[in-house]
Amino acid sequence: MSGGSSWRSPSTADQYRDHDYADFAQEFLNRNADYCQDHADTMARIAAFPQTEMIQREGLSRRWGLSFPHGPAGKPARSARALVARRRA
Repeated sequence: MSGGSSWRSPSTADQYRDHDYADFAQEFLNRNADYCQDHADTMARIAAFPQTEMIQREGLSRRWGLSFPHGPAGKPARSARALVARRRA
């Protein structure tokens, strides 16, 4: 690892102490160039053809193995909108 702090350092460990598996998975996807490109391509297709939104989001979810059986507050998710979205810089 170059140019950054070690993931084993005490300060880094403190920073991620409260993260769970889903938090780390989201961080992985947000830093994965292939996922970011796929997400951008999917959003572009949705913008061009809004009527395909559900199909496009489900495809993205299926390609990346994303599964969100529960929405916020433990309520069942009702659509494919509950996807990991790319963080905006």
